[in-house]
Amino acid sequence: MAAVLLTPLKSWLRVIIAAATVGAVCSLAVAAPQDAQPRPASKRPHLKAIHPGKAANTKDKPASKSEAKQEPGQKNPGAADPHDPAPPESPPPPYEPEVLRLAEILGALAYLDDLCGSKADWRAKMQNFLEAEAKTEDRKERLAGTFNRSFHDYEQSYQACTPNAQIIISRFLSEGGRLAHEVVNRFSAS
Repeated sequence: MAAVLLTPLKSWLRVIIAAATVGAVCSLAVAAPQDAQPRPASKRPHLKAIHPGKAANTKDKPASKSEAKQEPGQKNPGAADPHDPAPPESPPPPYEPEVLRLAEILGALAYLDDLCGSKADWRAKMQNFLEAEAKTEDRKERLAGTFNRSFHDYEQSYQACTPNAQIIISRFLSEGGRLAHEVVNRFSAS
């Protein structure tokens, strides 16, 4: 059972390890400009939060004409009863804390690495991770929420690529690689 759950995670972690290794070498090779000026958020339109669910504009629209014409008080046959208890959620995998930390690291790297001029697409890596690892909507929301909080925390703290930002990038690349190795080594069935 654990091998089935870890197969997508193992392949994704190998990608992260390779990216972390390449990213660490690249970030150490590129020095921060001495006169680093903050780039306004409007110049970074590709930096968006990860949204685990449907697109925001589809939430307010009715799914069908019959749903739009439904009388108040009528029960929608496809809708869940708010009084019914939610199905019990399966327990998180034993490597959940490490996976949440990886999501947090990816959020920080998505912001800081772009701020410092890197071309690595950490947001796409997180999206791939969500597709591989998060099978339930609740899990997707937890992982995406962790990514988004980290992204926004660093967005508030750093407006320019500074030597400290580069040190953080380097440390997060190292920690992400270490966590990925640890999860694969401890929880995979060889």
